[in-house]
Amino acid sequence: MSTVLSLSAKTTAFVALGSVAFAGFGLPANAQTADFTDVGSGYWARPFIESLASEQIIAGFPDGTFRPDQPVTRAQFAAIVRNAFDQPLDRTAPRFSDVSSSYWASAAIADAYGQGFLSGYPNGAFQPEQQIPRVQALVALANGLDYSPRGSVNEVLGVYRDRGQIPSYGEGPVAAATENKLVVNYPNVDTLQPQRTATRADVAAFIYQALVAQGRMPALQAGQSANSYIVGATPGTGTGTGTGTGTGTGTSTSSPRLVPSGTPLAVRYPNSTADVDIVVAPGQTVATSLQVTTPIRNSQNQVLIPAGSTIVGRIVPVEIRGSSITAAKFVADNLTVNGRTYSVNAESSAIAATNSVSGGTLQGALITGAAESILGRITGNSGLGSVVGAVINGDNQVTSNSAVVVISPSDLDLTLRSDLTVDAIAN
Repeated sequence: MSTVLSLSAKTTAFVALGSVAFAGFGLPANAQTADFTDVGSGYWARPFIESLASEQIIAGFPDGTFRPDQPVTRAQFAAIVRNAFDQPLDRTAPRFSDVSSSYWASAAIADAYGQGFLSGYPNGAFQPEQQIPRVQALVALANGLDYSPRGSVNEVLGVYRDRGQIPSYGEGPVAAATENKLVVNYPNVDTLQPQRTATRADVAAFIYQALVAQGRMPALQAGQSANSYIVGATPGTGTGTGTGTGTGTGTSTSSPRLVPSGTPLAVRYPNSTADVDIVVAPGQTVATSLQVTTPIRNSQNQVLIPAGSTIVGRIVPVEIRGSSITAAKFVADNLTVNGRTYSVNAESSAIAATNSVSGGTLQGALITGAAESILGRITGNSGLGSVVGAVINGDNQVTSNSAVVVISPSDLDLTLRSDLTVDAIAN
């Protein structure tokens, strides 16, 4: 599993099927690269393009280029949203008069329609080869992700000097896209250019920001120049002087957001590409970190705790009444969200020790020194060999010589035991 985004089976199949027709947005895995000859270190959209390419959401051409300024067609846009998002299919696509069943993007167009990203024209056509304007790309993303404006549409759109060029049908969706920080304007952040054809760089930036809004990709690091083109983003170093003109670009605001008690937190061991077991001896206390895998949202669909947030805590012993063998549970101490650390009251249920561990199930596990010696007796393999992937530290209090506690972080029912207030940058 990718550390940020896993590709679905349909996506993988489509990437192979549409590699040529999709004009470089989806190439077979052996052609994937995040280092394109025409996307230099100073290119404005490089962070968006490189990040999506490294996750195989977009790709370049066989000659090593990305062609960031090349226009995007409606069919190509349908394919990229199908590749990037896994929204439910809420409606059945009609038979578009100009999209045959053998057309390279027919399946992608049907899915993009079913997910609400795109629609056809009144005459029954889809116009797949028509170049898509920037405003239509943003409207498509806002509709497909079910975003609605939370504040005054006129006030939100007031940040754009050319707001008069936004068609009436796009005002609400563009306002919603703006509130969710999907809009990226280069070279002038206050100029939307809604009717200009969207380029491959534009689409990469929009898609990346949409994944950030979903909590599936990390926000760009502070100080990256690309931040200065994201509408509503907190300026990076050297881009904000505090002398804004009323558009909100010179300051940032924050508001408290409540994550209620009882909220489950899906976690895994950090920076791992597969599920990693942690093995401790009963009675041990082991400090470790876990990583949130699924974003926590409120009723307004705002991300309160993004995927990738770090939870620091301890694996602690738990007594099981009437038994001489203890169990263990994970107790969280603090949570880091967007660079801010909060004390957190969260823990898992107890996991009982076991003396029937199969050596093969611990391939690549993280095992404490005390547990390693016990495993040798359980498995009959004093050396353990490939069973031990790494040894983590913990105190050597041991209450049993014939059992270990095997914890799979992804299976932990980690739950908040009290309300948590997160101070997040306001959308």
